[in-house]
Amino acid sequence: MARVDRLISPSERIHLITREHGVVLVRPFVRATVVIVLFGGGAYELAGSPAPGPVRWSAALLAAAIVGLSLLGLTRRVSRWNARRLVITDRRVLLTSGMLSRRVSALPLHVLDDLQIHVSGMGRVLRYGCVIANAHGRRGPLFGLRRLPDPDLVFALLLGLDEDDGWDELEPSPAGGRHAFSGA
Repeated sequence: MARVDRLISPSERIHLITREHGVVLVRPFVRATVVIVLFGGGAYELAGSPAPGPVRWSAALLAAAIVGLSLLGLTRRVSRWNARRLVITDRRVLLTSGMLSRRVSALPLHVLDDLQIHVSGMGRVLRYGCVIANAHGRRGPLFGLRRLPDPDLVFALLLGLDEDDGWDELEPSPAGGRHAFSGA
């Protein structure tokens, strides 16, 4: 939090600090698990085989190196995920990343022309989605983040619909069962 405080002005108010949904780590964990099972199991089976000692040792060392590299890659992915934060203030959106060297990207809220939310079927179940923004004529996921937790909240904050401006009661729209926001 102290790192974020240095990036904003004293008159700026932070509305949300979040990171991508943890579902982005499923693939790296599955990959590391498969590597550990395959190479660890192969080394275990080779240890009990009648192969000569040097062959068993070299295969075990090779398997250990591959498993170690896989675990190192997993640790790197988790630490990158942990260090990457999306900060929404009342004036701009910031993306901070990096542990040893820090990288900060900023986007003022007034340059956001068009916003959309895309939530997949799995995203509905696990409550993540993508906020697609159009800024300076370029359209794409906000800072490339495709799996944000609670995209409706991020969408509302980017539109300036925080609690101080008031989420007025939802009123039925003329379109039928859908709802529209009353108020700014």
